[in-house]
Amino acid sequence: MAFDTKYILIPVFIACSLFGFRASIGTILGTGFGKVVKDLAAGNIAFLPGAPQPFLREYAGIGPLDRKLVGLVAFFSTLIDGDVDQSTVAFSIWGLAQFGSAWTLLVLEARRNGNRYGLLGWVGPAGLAMQLLTYTFIAPIWLSLHLLISPVAKLRNGDGEAARKSLFVLLWDMALLPAAITITYLVPSTVMNMPSLASMSASAHYKWIAAWQLFPLWTVLVLYALHAVLYTAIGSLLPRDEEDKPTTLGKGYTVAVSGVYEFVTTVTTMTHLPVVILSVLPDSARSLIAGYIPRYAAFINSATFSKVFVPYWITNIPKINPTGYVSGDLAVPAKNFLQWDVYVGSIPFVLWALYLHQRTVKNPSLPGALALTAKWFVLGGPLCAVAALLKERDNVVLEGDNKSYEAKTK
Repeated sequence: MAFDTKYILIPVFIACSLFGFRASIGTILGTGFGKVVKDLAAGNIAFLPGAPQPFLREYAGIGPLDRKLVGLVAFFSTLIDGDVDQSTVAFSIWGLAQFGSAWTLLVLEARRNGNRYGLLGWVGPAGLAMQLLTYTFIAPIWLSLHLLISPVAKLRNGDGEAARKSLFVLLWDMALLPAAITITYLVPSTVMNMPSLASMSASAHYKWIAAWQLFPLWTVLVLYALHAVLYTAIGSLLPRDEEDKPTTLGKGYTVAVSGVYEFVTTVTTMTHLPVVILSVLPDSARSLIAGYIPRYAAFINSATFSKVFVPYWITNIPKINPTGYVSGDLAVPAKNFLQWDVYVGSIPFVLWALYLHQRTVKNPSLPGALALTAKWFVLGGPLCAVAALLKERDNVVLEGDNKSYEAKTK
């Protein structure tokens, strides 16, 4: 029996989890940021410089939960409010799109027939754990469990029949998942990052940030609610091809799931390409563009590649004086936290998708898979590459699909 590479990948994933935790939470606490948040929660300082006043300290009326929410709200406030460098805004746009896409793919994976009734189906608690303990810590653990226990990770190359049993997702879930993510993640994220557009009071602004922390719960609830309402009103969906004609189960699945992958591709490419292209332009080109749209000159001139995408090494992050900082200072360690969080957390995602692709497609080609990964990484970042690999992997359900359909209709 050939050696299964998942036994190499799992230790790599766990190493990424531990290093990511060290580079994010373990690092930011030593910058002075943690002292500021602790003082803010205790009321020793009344507000964060540049942020709306007064700062809100009570959300649920439950002490331990409120203290955790104070820390999370303060963290995101430092990235949004006050004199935040515009390179931080650029990275936030990119990072939120990547993270939202990762969440979309996790929900899709949890809803597959092979996963939905087991431990991996409990994606809501996993998402909340990511919010509390970071994406970079929890996602690699979830992906490791997937490789160990999911039938999806045990499919054989070209086995269409087994793939149809394990990979299928309810058609309503696939149809509604992009809407659920838009309602519970994309729109709330946009409002959270642009509070002036909604003319929010300080209290409403902080409550919105606090409510956003629970988006994994909102996603699951909205998806279930929409599914229940539409199923009750309309009934089951039937497999349809690209021309909306009745088709086989396998073909109907690939058409339906393509909508989810296209949603991820759209979200990632529409944020990745503008930010990356702007960041690699020479200074003269950025200055020229800024001259035509002076309202966004600060954003354009600040969005260099090094400022947007290159983090400080974990032992070299600038320290914050907890009693002598000004508006915008806290955004530096906060952005660095997010950079390590997204980068390290996404490495296992890409490796996981490559593994599933090579294990499942009928004629695996590692050079071909790597070329596919590189292409979509350049166009949309790591999670766009993951979506491309999973989409191509899912085509295995077409193997023997017509024969299966004929057998069932005779």
